[in-house]
Amino acid sequence: MNILRLLNRVLTTIVSSFLILSLAIMLTMAVTQVLLRDIFHTGIIWGDIAARYMVMWVGFMGAYLATSEDRHLRIDVFTRFLKPGARLWFNAFSDLFAAVICYFLMRAGWTFVVLGMDEKAILFLNLSQKTAGMIVPVGFALMMIQFLIRMIENIVKALRHESETEVRAS
Repeated sequence: MNILRLLNRVLTTIVSSFLILSLAIMLTMAVTQVLLRDIFHTGIIWGDIAARYMVMWVGFMGAYLATSEDRHLRIDVFTRFLKPGARLWFNAFSDLFAAVICYFLMRAGWTFVVLGMDEKAILFLNLSQKTAGMIVPVGFALMMIQFLIRMIENIVKALRHESETEVRAS
């Protein structure tokens, strides 16, 4: 369990740092573009394309952080009526389901990047279109890992809850 928590902290720290850096670069680029257009009537040729891809990167990193903090979209109407032990099992199952969905989205994203993007297309600063598009499969892979970590944590909590209930009953 400690290994999972360590993995979670390391991934969250890396993604948080990268998110802050990406957001800073994206905002700096947007302000620079506006100033260059308004003052000098010019701009960075690849600035708009870079900003578009940066929005995708920031979005996926934000989605990972929302998932890691359990602040993602969740419909929990049924869990309110469940007992604590059953709620843990239900959450473990729903996290597994979300991980499976993320797996299929990761595979679809990988297929799109490999087959649907031009290898030779350079977007900006020698960064290829495929490299910039890799956030889609990587983002879904990170979310899948997060759901799997939370699923394991919920299973462990449910098993502990059941063993505590058995001890109290005897």
